[in-house]
Amino acid sequence: MAGPLEYQFHHIHVFCSDLDATERWFTEGVGATVVNRADSRGVTGVTLNLGGASVLLRPAREGEVLASAGARSFGVDHFGLRVDDVDATVEALRARGVFIEVEPWDFSPGSRIAFIKGPDEVRIELVQARS
Repeated sequence: MAGPLEYQFHHIHVFCSDLDATERWFTEGVGATVVNRADSRGVTGVTLNLGGASVLLRPAREGEVLASAGARSFGVDHFGLRVDDVDATVEALRARGVFIEVEPWDFSPGSRIAFIKGPDEVRIELVQARS
């Protein structure tokens, strides 16, 4: 058993203004697979697998007020996915209709990156490590 300060990544939780559209974007757009649909405290949520990570989607609960997406703010800005070829990945995603927020560019001698954007302004960085 891991000690009290040893962590393993568990999940990303995305609150959705339109659960069905967000699920379609993740499955059809970036290739996530549906693992589970379950009710939790009055709403149905969806668990996805995206590159080995659990992505949990859920709409607002009755009476819950969530801020609308918009200007960047303090807090979590994006999450990153490692890819083998960022340029080829961007072209494949573009063909699927995924919005490319930032075209591929050399971030450092060891990495090339790009950003895509999903529903509710969810930002995802695509990272290609170079040796």
